[in-house]
Amino acid sequence: MSKHHRGIARMFESDFIEFFSKVHPATPAVVYLPVAAASLWYASSRHQQGALEIAGLCFLGYFVWTLSEYWLHRLVFHLKPTGPFTQRLQFILHGVHHDYPWDHYRLVMPLVPGLIGATAFYLLFWGLFGQHAMYPVFAGFAIGYVIYDTTHWYTHAGRPRSGYLKYLRREHMIHHFKEEGTRYGVSCPWWDFVFGTAGNRSIRDDSAG
Repeated sequence: MSKHHRGIARMFESDFIEFFSKVHPATPAVVYLPVAAASLWYASSRHQQGALEIAGLCFLGYFVWTLSEYWLHRLVFHLKPTGPFTQRLQFILHGVHHDYPWDHYRLVMPLVPGLIGATAFYLLFWGLFGQHAMYPVFAGFAIGYVIYDTTHWYTHAGRPRSGYLKYLRREHMIHHFKEEGTRYGVSCPWWDFVFGTAGNRSIRDDSAG
C-alpha cells in the first residue's frame, strides 16, 4: 500500500518540467470537448452520416473508453515495479497520485501525455474503423475521457452527500486507502464486477480523510 502524504508532491528536479506536470482540473473539458464536437460535426457535414448512426458509433466510442479506463488503470497505472526504471515510471504515471492523493494539481491528466494518448487512440481508431466511421467513435471516446477525469477530480475535491457521486467517491476512496488492488473503474464501476475486482463490499471509507 502507498504511504499517504498531505500537500503537493515534487516530481522533477527541472522547474520547467515540474510546471508542466501540474494541470488545472478544467483542462480535459476545455481541450477535449471541442475536439469531440468537431469530430461529430465532421461526421455529419463531411461524411453525411445520419443521427442514428452517429449516436451508435459515439456510444461505441464511450464503451471503448470505459474498457480502456479500467484496463489502463489496472495494468498500466498499477504496473508492478521490477527495478529502478519501472519504479520511477510507475511513480510518474500514477504512484505520485497514490502517495499524494490530495495534491489538487495532479488529479487530472497533464496536457502533454494526454495529447500523446489521444493521438495514439485517434490513429488506432483510424486503422480499426476507417475514415468514415472513426470520427463519432473518437468523439464518444473523448467524451468518456472527460467524464472520467472530471469524475476523478470530483471524487477527491468534492464532497457529495448522496446519490451516485457519493457512491463513486466512496468506492474510489476505498481503492486509495483500504483495498488498492480493487475498484479500478473510477467512472465505470461496473467493470470491476465483470472482471472480479469489486473487492469487499462491506468495507467503508470512514478513515479516508
